[in-house]
Amino acid sequence: MAICMDLSDIKPYLIHSFSSEAELVREIEKISYRFNFEREAINEYVESEASVAAYTCFYGLTNIPKWKAVRDKISLTIEKLEIWDIGSGPGTFSLAILQDNPQQKIRLIESSSLMRQQARQLIQALFPASDVEILSSLGQVPQKSSKRLGLFGHSANEMSVEEITQLIERLELDQILFIEPGTSTYFKKAIELRSRLLQKGYRILFPCPDQADCTLAKNDWCHQYIQVRQRAEVERLSQLVRKDRRLLPLTLHYFCKDKSHQTLLGYRVIRVKKPLKYAQPVVICTEGNQTLTVEVLFKGLTTAQKKTLQKTLAGDAISLEFVAGTDQRKALWRP
Repeated sequence: MAICMDLSDIKPYLIHSFSSEAELVREIEKISYRFNFEREAINEYVESEASVAAYTCFYGLTNIPKWKAVRDKISLTIEKLEIWDIGSGPGTFSLAILQDNPQQKIRLIESSSLMRQQARQLIQALFPASDVEILSSLGQVPQKSSKRLGLFGHSANEMSVEEITQLIERLELDQILFIEPGTSTYFKKAIELRSRLLQKGYRILFPCPDQADCTLAKNDWCHQYIQVRQRAEVERLSQLVRKDRRLLPLTLHYFCKDKSHQTLLGYRVIRVKKPLKYAQPVVICTEGNQTLTVEVLFKGLTTAQKKTLQKTLAGDAISLEFVAGTDQRKALWRP
């Protein structure tokens, strides 16, 4: 069943009916304030039907397009995998996956009863023939029948490193994908998880170009951006709550145990600086996970290529040829 995933598509299946658009906007603003200024009480919103429904309308719908952007960025193929959506909320990323393939096998784990109720109503209504199970906790792990991908979609930031690693071990995950907030606070947890998972035999395929220790961990941090297009009603809602949900920051880390998977060929952009008249300065991550600031010269580029280069985002892969005699300070872009 092809669906638009616009606001009107999910409204009939919300666990709370809003009397007006203004009521919905007020509830979203309350959640947003809590996310930004009351982090110590962040989990309380899942105890309110109105808050869960509002979260689904705004954060759920605006995060759904992230899935395609993330999948394309890391060249992810999931058709033969069993997906475990860990800390699934109202089923945000599971709904996005089911849009691509309604037959995809997915197991959701979500501790909030209201979030589970919301996920169940949406999935049963929109994908009634899907192979989906919604669990309150892990419980007894079923026997493995295929390789497993564990998806943490804005949930690892609310869990301890110990909890996350225990779940990974119990599920015997073959692949792990973290789609988490693009913040310096979460980056600290991401680095600790990275170290633990490398020690357990996983390889990091995104964003790092190398399996070496992260040199940013000491006094810096990195995150990525993806650009998405929101549906018309969702875009209107974004404007009403004064939040741009088209250029989205995130911390995206992808691990795999299969050594046949390829790591990055080239360099990873970790920061894009203000353009100069003759070049686009970027900070890149290189072999050994060393960082380097490079001026990518416009020389020899067409107008269209120059514009494409200037649209580079943190997290993009880039192929460069360093200019001799510049001590890797200047480079030519090889699109």
